[in-house]
Amino acid sequence: MSEPLSETLARLEERIAEARLDRAEVLDVRGLSARTALTEGEIQALLTDGSGPLADDIESRIRRRVRTLHETRLAASGRKHGEVCKEIADALSISPEWARQLLLGKKMPNVPDLTALAAFFGVEQGTGFFTDPAPIVLNRELRRLLEDLGGAEEGPLVRFATRHGVVTLALRGRQLTPRKQEALAVMLEGLLSGGEETER
Repeated sequence: MSEPLSETLARLEERIAEARLDRAEVLDVRGLSARTALTEGEIQALLTDGSGPLADDIESRIRRRVRTLHETRLAASGRKHGEVCKEIADALSISPEWARQLLLGKKMPNVPDLTALAAFFGVEQGTGFFTDPAPIVLNRELRRLLEDLGGAEEGPLVRFATRHGVVTLALRGRQLTPRKQEALAVMLEGLLSGGEETER
């Protein structure tokens, strides 16, 4: 069982302080909202005192998150609502009007439609993205952030820094995936070892 949100947040705050990162940049409410389909208000409440929003029924939660995800993706892509509705209608084998109602959060998708929506939007958590309670959804994203910052476990950049006596690594709020961290560590290792050979 994974640690609760409060513990993840405490570890993240510790990591932010250690690395001297900008908290507002790392815990960017708008960015977290875009990645989780939680409202900015929900995220703000969870980050402030961990209480989160008032209890909501699962249908309202699902409809709200489908709408939020759709709106976020529309804003990011610059595409038109009608185009996406048509694509969703084709992908789910439903009418464009029904797709429109689903994307606006006015209608409740059934389980197959919800699964297809998760696939269409490339949501790796599947239907849990839409159904999980807000603290679980945010906790999942914060754990990913913590891992990217090298706080979940000793990442490749932390190992590199330790090996070469580097005190801190400032990425200026950039979150690098473990794969990108590994690539950067290999590149830096190559540069340093190449420099040592040239000097000899």
